[in-house]
Amino acid sequence: MAACKVEVVCSTVEDVVAAASGGADRLEFCSHLPSGGLTPGRALIEDAWREAQAKGLVFRVLIRPREGGFVYSASERLSIVREAEALMSLGLDKVVTGGLNAQGGPDEQLLKELDHAVGLQHVVFHRAIDEAVAMPSAAHALRDAGVRTVLSSGGAARAVEGAEGLKHLLAAGLEVVAGAGIQPSHVPSLAMLDVEAVHASCRRKATPASNARLFDFDRSEVDPVAVAALVDAVRSL
Repeated sequence: MAACKVEVVCSTVEDVVAAASGGADRLEFCSHLPSGGLTPGRALIEDAWREAQAKGLVFRVLIRPREGGFVYSASERLSIVREAEALMSLGLDKVVTGGLNAQGGPDEQLLKELDHAVGLQHVVFHRAIDEAVAMPSAAHALRDAGVRTVLSSGGAARAVEGAEGLKHLLAAGLEVVAGAGIQPSHVPSLAMLDVEAVHASCRRKATPASNARLFDFDRSEVDPVAVAALVDAVRSL
């Protein structure tokens, strides 16, 4: 069983610092977590990337152009590919993205375009896979297209409940980053599947600077204590 890494979801530079303080190995950077994550602005990405480099953390960015489902139009597909090209030019490890076709399988046209633009070895197919209509066939379609790594809960609400789906992905020869609702107590069972990493938000409610009158000021931030607990669970295996 290979060593399992800890990947933490971050949305600010301060989150990057907190994740590093807790001992994370890697970051996925995105905005608007309530929608499942969207692509952040470029300036914020660049600032966070510099901080991650300074902290010695591997840094990946989510490319998702809008909230909602994962069936994309031609213009949205073009936006995803252009974003991938721009982000990889910064020197990132990988980008995290993906899409589905109208039949509920992986969007093979998007994968072809990403492969041509940046190479699928630099793409993690994200949790769109968990909305695929048939996990076994979707897993083999991804591998046949050239995808090497997926972020998945195994099609379940929580990764710890998605063992069968994760096994299908692993059996297809894919490297799996297990994510969704992961707690330290879930680590042993997920590690036994031989997932490459556990992916978690490790968040706490942030205290607003002032009371809101017109807008919702509620937000969350990475909790370094929660990160450390997850890291300790991995290291104790």
